[in-house]
Amino acid sequence: MSSASSYASSHGAMASKLRTLALGSKPHINILLNDERSSYSTLDKLSGKVEIAVSHSTRFEEIDIQFIGTTKTFLEKMSSTPGLTGGMSAFHQFLKLRQPISESSYPQPRILEPGRTYEFPFVFVVPQQLLPRVCRHEVHHESVRDCHLQLPPSLGTVTKHDDMGPDMAKIQYQIAARITAASEIDGIPKELAKRMKTIRIVPTVDEQPPVNVLGPDSDYILRAEKNVKKGVFKGKLGTLVIEAEQPRSLRLPKSYEPEESTVSTMVTLKLRFDPSDAKSQPPRLGSLGSKLKTSTWYAVGARMAVPKKKDSVYDHRQGMHSMSMSLSSRCMASVEWTLRRESALEDEWLARRDSGLSNHELPKYPSPSTNYKGHNFWTAEIVVPVALPKDKHFVPTFHSCLVSRTYSLNLSLGIHSAGVGFPSVDLKLPLQISAEGEGEVDGLSRSASAVEERLAELGLTDELLSAEHRGSWSNNDLETPEFTDLPPEYEVYRRPIVTAAG
Repeated sequence: MSSASSYASSHGAMASKLRTLALGSKPHINILLNDERSSYSTLDKLSGKVEIAVSHSTRFEEIDIQFIGTTKTFLEKMSSTPGLTGGMSAFHQFLKLRQPISESSYPQPRILEPGRTYEFPFVFVVPQQLLPRVCRHEVHHESVRDCHLQLPPSLGTVTKHDDMGPDMAKIQYQIAARITAASEIDGIPKELAKRMKTIRIVPTVDEQPPVNVLGPDSDYILRAEKNVKKGVFKGKLGTLVIEAEQPRSLRLPKSYEPEESTVSTMVTLKLRFDPSDAKSQPPRLGSLGSKLKTSTWYAVGARMAVPKKKDSVYDHRQGMHSMSMSLSSRCMASVEWTLRRESALEDEWLARRDSGLSNHELPKYPSPSTNYKGHNFWTAEIVVPVALPKDKHFVPTFHSCLVSRTYSLNLSLGIHSAGVGFPSVDLKLPLQISAEGEGEVDGLSRSASAVEERLAELGLTDELLSAEHRGSWSNNDLETPEFTDLPPEYEVYRRPIVTAAG
């Protein structure tokens, strides 16, 4: 009897514990979108509902539904202590839209009962740009602030294809739902449950003007010269000049999927050969290789200018992660050269100028090399197709307060030079990636009337569009930054992070 009684007592205690665990479990939250897609763009509507179910009667104060955008960066620094690494991190909430919930939508009294599923609809619109208060830090030029106020694309989020975003830089968009209850102790609302649904945003990005590549600190090379030798101890054959302009942007289509989309542009490579004497012929060309370089720039302090390579080297608050991938390699042995006579070329330029044509319509032969001797020379052109690989997920070029993404095209032209190996001459061109939006959104000039027309087309009411749109800076991982409403300051507050290595 004693044994049976002991078993019954033990079994009853276990059942009591299970009931306690069940009654103490958190409310269950489910976030459902009406139109689930792999990505969303500027002015797209995000509509759906939040479903809530509980296992026991639960008193609550408020249900909060938000659409938020956040940036998180981390910069690792080597520690002098063996086995430890240190670093700094930053957090920037650049977007927060709150769904208004009317009083009539809540149960009365505010108690969630088991056996029911409560539904709360929401609707958000992906904005065209951020509010000015999101970026109030110092900048070197207002054009930088204009870039920072554009909606950045998702970066480092889970997708079918790698978007080449490093672990040190994450940009996320999430629909967040939270249930709070009033605290009986200090009156501060306490969180009962929270759920986040991550979605991918690829905003509309217009093609920007060509990058300024002038100055000694430029990361790009648009023109290069190479002395070509006749052979060992035989003197120079002449000087080869190659140059190119920044190509048109690679334009991502709406609802871009790498394996289903061919995204391409082209570059015209212009060649000039200045012979050392009148009898010298152009060199025989080898292969032309092209590579695409992806660079992700991140910082733990608000950036005041467009990033450059030297910044990540000398500024301890900035870092850069890059990847290169080969695009193509083609033999250029059959390139046709054209002999140019200096006097004839001058006559052609004068005739063009006198006809009143604009500068960009003038013949664009490369200017003479530093070794040009003032006689005949040779010119040629090579059209280089450029297409994005289909095994990566590319995001548009962008610059935000903490993170930037840029691209460059590296061209390497081989030269067959008798007895002196296979030298090459290289260019590094800036390359932009832009993105289409809903129809011809980028052709609407971002005007207020265009926005109103688009919102009216979506059938959104003024009440739903009165949602808050705020931004905040933070670096305290112990808080719940998704729901903070701290005003953005002029700098990012940073704290050191020390973690065990390994």
